[in-house]
Amino acid sequence: MPDDMLKETATSYDQPPRGLLSQEFFFLLQRIDRLDEKLSGEIRALDEKLSGEIKAGDGRLSEEIKALDDKLSREIKALEEKLGNKLSNLGLWFVGAIVTLIAGFAGVIVTLVLK
Repeated sequence: MPDDMLKETATSYDQPPRGLLSQEFFFLLQRIDRLDEKLSGEIRALDEKLSGEIKAGDGRLSEEIKALDDKLSREIKALEEKLGNKLSNLGLWFVGAIVTLIAGFAGVIVTLVLK
């Protein structure tokens, strides 16, 4: 059989002339093709199922992260307010100490001048 005819037969998936390949080979080839289709379908179904589960898990994680972020933001704001209050109290204490020192020095100076 000429090579051109064999190449054309191989590319067109037509059944080649008898004598080149046995019927058992074609039966096994068809069986392999059906199993390949079945396996591909199962893989596709599993991929879709896993994609759905991954999206659901991602959604739950996003909600948890958002809740934790909100809670952390509230805690940080509360700490900033406490720190601000402590610093303003410290500032008032410092101003009071300076006023007391100035008043003390003024009293000493007035006492020395009036003597």
